[in-house]
Amino acid sequence: MLLKLFFTLAVVLAVALIFRVKNPPQKSAPSTTGVSKQKSGVSSNVVIYTILGLIVSISILLFMVNWTKQHQVINIRVTNGQGETISYQAFKKTIEGRNFTTLDGVNVTLGASDRVEMLK
Repeated sequence: MLLKLFFTLAVVLAVALIFRVKNPPQKSAPSTTGVSKQKSGVSSNVVIYTILGLIVSISILLFMVNWTKQHQVINIRVTNGQGETISYQAFKKTIEGRNFTTLDGVNVTLGASDRVEMLK
């Protein structure tokens, strides 16, 4: 995810640099009539920095949403073949099929006869 963020920033910066090199600011001759030209519309720098800000803020938002989902604590109740019940807690990102790592760092591998309930 972080790699995607850096790649997006690199592309945006590259496009901004290309526009700067492609269209250098033109020096206009001083006006002899005394009438000053007024620029109408929005400059390209404002547009570029606005788009850059939007991309960075959206990337940060998506990163935070993904991080909070992955660090959600899941209560896991395991019932073995004899009917004994054991409860564990693990982060959602550490659950991989029938293996998971608890909050205490214990790696748990479940057997084929174990019944698993995951409670939020």
